[in-house]
Amino acid sequence: MTKVVDKIRKKTARYGLAVLFVVVFGASYFVTRHKSQKNEESVNLQKIEYAAFTESELSKFDGSDGSAPIYLALNGLVYDVSTGRDFYKTDGPYHYLAGKDSSDELNLVGGEIIKKKYPVIGRLIK
Repeated sequence: MTKVVDKIRKKTARYGLAVLFVVVFGASYFVTRHKSQKNEESVNLQKIEYAAFTESELSKFDGSDGSAPIYLALNGLVYDVSTGRDFYKTDGPYHYLAGKDSSDELNLVGGEIIKKKYPVIGRLIK
Protein backbone atom coordinates (compact mmCIF):
# COMPACT_ATOMS: atom_id res chain seq x y z
CA MET A 1 0.00 0.00 0.00
CA THR A 2 2.75 2.47 0.84
CA LYS A 3 4.47 1.74 -2.50
CA VAL A 4 1.31 2.70 -4.33
CA VAL A 5 0.99 5.88 -2.29
CA ASP A 6 4.65 6.72 -2.95
CA LYS A 7 4.16 6.25 -6.72
CA ILE A 8 1.11 8.51 -6.67
CA ARG A 9 3.03 11.18 -4.72
CA LYS A 10 5.95 11.05 -7.19
CA LYS A 11 3.65 11.32 -10.20
CA THR A 12 1.73 14.17 -8.58
CA ALA A 13 4.98 15.96 -7.79
CA ARG A 14 6.19 15.55 -11.39
CA TYR A 15 2.92 16.83 -12.79
CA GLY A 16 2.92 19.67 -10.29
CA LEU A 17 6.41 20.68 -11.40
CA ALA A 18 5.38 20.45 -15.04
CA VAL A 19 2.34 22.62 -14.43
CA LEU A 20 4.41 25.11 -12.44
CA PHE A 21 6.97 25.26 -15.26
CA VAL A 22 4.25 25.91 -17.85
CA VAL A 23 2.67 28.64 -15.73
CA VAL A 24 5.97 30.39 -15.01
CA PHE A 25 7.19 30.07 -18.60
CA GLY A 26 3.84 31.24 -19.98
CA ALA A 27 3.70 34.24 -17.68
CA SER A 28 7.25 35.29 -18.51
CA TYR A 29 6.52 34.87 -22.23
CA PHE A 30 3.51 37.19 -22.07
CA VAL A 31 5.33 39.78 -19.96
CA THR A 32 8.28 39.77 -22.36
CA ARG A 33 6.01 39.91 -25.38
CA HIS A 34 4.02 42.81 -23.93
CA LYS A 35 7.23 44.76 -23.24
CA SER A 36 8.54 44.14 -26.75
CA GLN A 37 5.24 45.31 -28.26
CA LYS A 38 5.47 48.53 -26.24
CA ASN A 39 9.07 49.01 -27.41
CA GLU A 40 8.00 48.44 -31.04
CA GLU A 41 5.19 51.00 -30.65
CA SER A 42 7.67 53.49 -29.22
CA VAL A 43 10.11 52.91 -32.08
CA ASN A 44 7.30 53.22 -34.64
CA LEU A 45 6.16 56.52 -33.12
CA GLN A 46 9.72 57.83 -33.31
CA LYS A 47 10.01 56.94 -37.01
CA ILE A 48 6.93 58.92 -38.03
CA GLU A 49 7.35 62.64 -38.60
CA TYR A 50 4.51 64.46 -36.87
CA ALA A 51 3.39 68.06 -36.99
CA ALA A 52 4.64 70.10 -34.05
CA PHE A 53 2.15 72.06 -31.95
CA THR A 54 2.85 74.66 -29.33
CA GLU A 55 0.30 75.05 -26.54
CA SER A 56 -0.88 78.27 -28.17
CA GLU A 57 -1.43 76.54 -31.53
CA LEU A 58 -3.17 73.60 -29.87
CA SER A 59 -5.60 75.95 -28.10
CA LYS A 60 -7.12 76.87 -31.49
CA PHE A 61 -8.52 73.32 -31.78
CA ASP A 62 -10.64 73.31 -28.62
CA GLY A 63 -14.00 72.46 -30.18
CA SER A 64 -15.43 75.98 -30.12
CA ASP A 65 -15.32 76.18 -33.95
CA GLY A 66 -17.79 73.61 -35.26
CA SER A 67 -15.95 73.25 -38.57
CA ALA A 68 -12.40 72.87 -37.19
CA PRO A 69 -10.91 69.60 -35.93
CA ILE A 70 -10.62 69.01 -32.18
CA TYR A 71 -7.24 68.09 -30.72
CA LEU A 72 -5.90 67.33 -27.30
CA ALA A 73 -2.43 66.44 -26.06
CA LEU A 74 -1.53 63.46 -23.91
CA ASN A 75 2.04 62.73 -22.80
CA GLY A 76 3.59 64.82 -25.53
CA LEU A 77 1.45 63.49 -28.38
CA VAL A 78 -1.45 65.34 -30.01
CA TYR A 79 -4.57 63.29 -30.75
CA ASP A 80 -7.37 64.15 -33.15
CA VAL A 81 -10.55 63.55 -31.14
CA SER A 82 -12.85 65.07 -33.79
CA THR A 83 -14.79 61.83 -34.24
CA GLY A 84 -15.91 62.30 -30.64
CA ARG A 85 -17.03 65.87 -31.33
CA ASP A 86 -20.17 65.55 -29.19
CA PHE A 87 -17.96 64.87 -26.15
CA TYR A 88 -15.35 67.59 -26.80
CA LYS A 89 -17.39 70.45 -28.31
CA THR A 90 -18.08 73.61 -26.30
CA ASP A 91 -21.03 72.21 -24.34
CA GLY A 92 -19.73 68.62 -24.31
CA PRO A 93 -18.86 66.77 -21.10
CA TYR A 94 -15.14 66.58 -21.94
CA HIS A 95 -14.71 70.05 -23.46
CA TYR A 96 -12.31 70.96 -20.64
CA LEU A 97 -9.80 68.45 -22.13
CA ALA A 98 -9.88 69.83 -25.69
CA GLY A 99 -7.30 72.19 -27.14
CA LYS A 100 -4.73 71.73 -24.40
CA ASP A 101 -2.27 69.39 -22.74
CA SER A 102 -4.63 67.12 -20.81
CA SER A 103 -1.96 64.72 -19.57
CA ASP A 104 -2.58 65.38 -15.88
CA GLU A 105 -6.30 64.64 -16.14
CA LEU A 106 -6.04 61.74 -18.59
CA ASN A 107 -3.23 59.95 -16.78
CA LEU A 108 -5.56 59.67 -13.80
CA VAL A 109 -8.39 58.18 -15.86
CA GLY A 110 -9.10 57.75 -19.55
CA GLY A 111 -5.67 58.00 -21.15
CA GLU A 112 -5.71 54.46 -22.50
CA ILE A 113 -9.08 55.08 -24.15
CA ILE A 114 -7.69 58.13 -25.97
CA LYS A 115 -4.64 56.17 -27.14
CA LYS A 116 -6.74 53.31 -28.50
CA LYS A 117 -9.60 55.29 -29.99
CA TYR A 118 -8.05 58.35 -31.64
CA PRO A 119 -5.17 58.86 -34.09
CA VAL A 120 -1.94 60.65 -33.21
CA ILE A 121 -1.52 63.64 -35.50
CA GLY A 122 1.32 65.56 -33.88
CA ARG A 123 3.69 66.26 -31.03
CA LEU A 124 3.33 68.90 -28.35
CA ILE A 125 6.26 71.26 -27.98
CA LYS A 126 6.61 72.84 -24.54
